[in-house]
Amino acid sequence: MSTVLKQDLFINSDVLEEHWKRVGRMLDFVSLLILAWALEMVDNGCGGGFGTILSPLLVVLGYDAKLIVPAILVSEMISGAWGGFWHWRFKNVDWKAVGLTLLGSLVAMGLATYVMYAFLPPAALKMVVSIFAVIMGVFVVIRSYMIERLARIKVEKHKWLLTVMGFLIGYQKGTSGGNYGPFSVTGYMVMGYSAAVAIGTTTIAEGIACTLGVAMYSQLTGIVLLIAAPLAIGSFIADPISAWINNRLKKKLSPPFHGRLIGLAMTLIGLIALAKTLGLLQV
Repeated sequence: MSTVLKQDLFINSDVLEEHWKRVGRMLDFVSLLILAWALEMVDNGCGGGFGTILSPLLVVLGYDAKLIVPAILVSEMISGAWGGFWHWRFKNVDWKAVGLTLLGSLVAMGLATYVMYAFLPPAALKMVVSIFAVIMGVFVVIRSYMIERLARIKVEKHKWLLTVMGFLIGYQKGTSGGNYGPFSVTGYMVMGYSAAVAIGTTTIAEGIACTLGVAMYSQLTGIVLLIAAPLAIGSFIADPISAWINNRLKKKLSPPFHGRLIGLAMTLIGLIALAKTLGLLQV
């Protein structure tokens, strides 16, 4: 075989390899977009689940946890603005509750972002994401059995309760990329807000809190657009659809079976991610 032909084959091999890399990146992009769309529909329809499911799922798929969390926050920031607009249009937002919640969430988001950057190695962060997913999954399952009782419970709307709740959920969001919606929606409902308003208010408060997280992560760790962009686009497409459905159905968390199914999925994915992080499972 001539030297020229060998060189041509070598060049063609490199070109082919680069082609398949591009195809792989495109498939990853499309897969993340579809996944984000589906989970955003779940999130806006049931009051949480986007980051809580997506974080451990991406850990299972082999993504670095320190890249996952900022990318999810970018998506939630855009979703909060875009989805919040639609919730506002359908009158599903209590602005006073948004402000009081953010008093705690913004402080917690800033603190969590710094702690994750300065003190949590990647392996520890994967464990945090996985454990939070398991805890939240169990919580969502329990909540699904109590949803009718929650609608009847009336707790006085103390300002400090909203701020304390905002701090707790903001810290979880900044550390793991999830766990904001399920606690927030439940808290609002216990304080007497309707399910529709609880979800709409959560969407805007979460989006604003995530904006601070994105600003900090962009300076501390950077943000990978190849992960953030498809997540943001998928969420962007889902938001007006899910907000419209949210407004039409009115009873967002029924039937309870949906909540149980989502909670079980969170728990299972969290357990798989935890097992993989501990080296007990090869996926």
